[in-house]
Amino acid sequence: MMAAPGNKPQNLIATLRELLAYMGRHKLLFLAVALLVSVSAIANLLGTYMIRPVVDSLAGGAYADFVAGIIATALIYAAGVVAAFAYTQVMVHAAQKVLVDIRRDLFAHLQKLPLSYFDTHNRGDIMSYFTNDVDTVTQTLNQSMTQIVTSVTQFIGVL
Repeated sequence: MMAAPGNKPQNLIATLRELLAYMGRHKLLFLAVALLVSVSAIANLLGTYMIRPVVDSLAGGAYADFVAGIIATALIYAAGVVAAFAYTQVMVHAAQKVLVDIRRDLFAHLQKLPLSYFDTHNRGDIMSYFTNDVDTVTQTLNQSMTQIVTSVTQFIGVL
């Protein structure tokens, strides 16, 4: 069922289901990532929202409210930065665990193949699956999942 490099999988639904199964083995890590990404996106939205009250307090001459607003905005953005740092670290850890699982299963499958398979396929193609293709899946996990959760959270927050 593996597609040639650059081609689409023969059965996209089955491929996605299998990837989700690998991710499901580490669902607590991915849940933590989703939570931290949501906190980061919400902090970004709240920080942007806080600009209006800060400017209004400055224009109204309420300097105590202005300072309190600046401090609150800084704390909100700081919480967002900490959450962003945490989710990148947890996401890298989770993606590496998925990568190890995929490579372990690929190696186990490779051990079961008959010798005729290796006679008819180039070693370079086989090694490409183990390195480039699996690393591409890991990079996609690192980048896409966090972007999807951030986009959904920001969309809901803007509405």
